[in-house]
Amino acid sequence: MKIRRAQINDLKVIKELYWLLDGDAVYYQPEHFIRTQRPDDFILDSIKSEKADFLLVEEDNRTIGFALLRDNQTAKISCLQEHRYLQVDDLVIAKEYRDQGYGSKLLAAAKSWGQDRNLEFLRLSVFSKNEGGIRFYERHGLQERMIKMECEL
Repeated sequence: MKIRRAQINDLKVIKELYWLLDGDAVYYQPEHFIRTQRPDDFILDSIKSEKADFLLVEEDNRTIGFALLRDNQTAKISCLQEHRYLQVDDLVIAKEYRDQGYGSKLLAAAKSWGQDRNLEFLRLSVFSKNEGGIRFYERHGLQERMIKMECEL
């Protein structure tokens, strides 16, 4: 197994993994998500950015997952303390490779990425119905800090 930073020539495989990830989003919240191809610019801009990286997980010369990481900071609002933090926008492992430790190693690499940048903490979102994902993140030290709520109008 190898974890590495994405390059521009990884665009196709990242798009394939986003197709899988976005299928999960539609499953958990069909009222908000549709399954469509991610635009090339979105992925390429993140690959080229100084404040972001895709970390790819490879096994047997095949890319089986990724995490999209961002060096982020809290909004400049008078009541908020200023912090720089690691935002994990997306994390996906191909279904046939789940529950084999790849996600754990990818999350550990993400934490190292943040530590190398002197970021203070890691933040991510997970669907409330994604019980397996929630358990995975809790096993790795993440705790619920805020709940977003909504209703139809």
